[in-house]
Amino acid sequence: MSEPLSTAAKNDAPQGAALILLGGGARTAYQAGVLAGVADILREARWPAQRNPFPVVCGTSAGAINAAYFASRCTDWPQALYDMQDLWSSLQVHDVFEVGSLQLLRGGARWLALMALGWLIKQHPRALLDNTPLSQTLTRLLHFEAVDEAIKSGALRALSVATSSYTSGRHITFFQARPEVQPWRRPGLWGIAQPIGVAHLLASSALPFVFPAVPLAGEVGPEYFGDGAMRQLAPLAPAIHLGAERVLAIGVAEPQAQIGARHDRLPPYPSVAEIAAHAMSTVFLDTLRADAQQAERINRMLSDLPPALRGRLPYRTLPTLTLLPSTSINAIAAQHWRSMPQGARRLLQAVGVGVGRGAALASYLLFTSDYLTALVELGRADAAAQREAIAAFFKPAEPGPLCA
Repeated sequence: MSEPLSTAAKNDAPQGAALILLGGGARTAYQAGVLAGVADILREARWPAQRNPFPVVCGTSAGAINAAYFASRCTDWPQALYDMQDLWSSLQVHDVFEVGSLQLLRGGARWLALMALGWLIKQHPRALLDNTPLSQTLTRLLHFEAVDEAIKSGALRALSVATSSYTSGRHITFFQARPEVQPWRRPGLWGIAQPIGVAHLLASSALPFVFPAVPLAGEVGPEYFGDGAMRQLAPLAPAIHLGAERVLAIGVAEPQAQIGARHDRLPPYPSVAEIAAHAMSTVFLDTLRADAQQAERINRMLSDLPPALRGRLPYRTLPTLTLLPSTSINAIAAQHWRSMPQGARRLLQAVGVGVGRGAALASYLLFTSDYLTALVELGRADAAAQREAIAAFFKPAEPGPLCA
């Protein structure tokens, strides 16, 4: 949301547009389609090929992976956005977590047993799935030295990755930025300057219970961190602290639900998967709408004030464009659930994933090419439908060479 300037007073004046990417497991493929559509629109508007349209890039959960991918390639930003689309369309389950039947059976059985009896044998369950393949995939795809080079060249101002500390309870944003960008502290919300690496992305995208927590160096020592969407009440805040003057935010939430038909019979008791999906949709996806609405209210309030009075207040406007799916991703996941490898499907079906309303949880874990391609196509179509709003978001630029 729009914040008092005093909370970020140590940082420079606003520096262009920020790209905020809020993820949610496999649902995050939607962002790749939107960004490819944004690239189309900017090229048609003759946005200069040598000018990165997003000098500030902020990622949360799996959106942090997209953020780091773009930041490491932002000197050729059109190609980076198109490559991101191709990457998600070709991703497979085995690129993210172990899918061998034996590994899944052993890991799933151990997790379920420790959930039930861990108190007795004094062991804690770590995670339902082994995401070692994701670590290997990120190591292969990302070149973090390119982030540092982009910052030094001026192509990038800052990259941030949101995490949540299981150890301290704080919501911590790790950032890599130009030297003048300073850390920040607010109650429960800290910004820590630190070179971003694979461990930060694994921590930010560690869905609770599903993927293991990751140790990172916090402000006062090593801590365990999990998904950055937890306790993220103000997803726009990092962009403000990092000096952005406007924000393009892409979420992966469900469209606003309509009131259903009245019924008198009590529905079946919710499965573990339904309860988990409901928790995830609340924790991971709902805060962007609220924060963007609050920013818009503050923007309107400031615009109604006389300029002299507005200049004395410790606030500034933050024009924000929020892009969200126009179609239910849960419904798309239900259509493609059978494409999940059999071993993983059986394990997840044991807790109700993919069955009836359990398709909502499947939408986070279905890393199959047909499902991911459907999300990419949805994202690109949604960007095309918002062509005028996206074009208006960017300040007019001097005509430059068309992007190749």
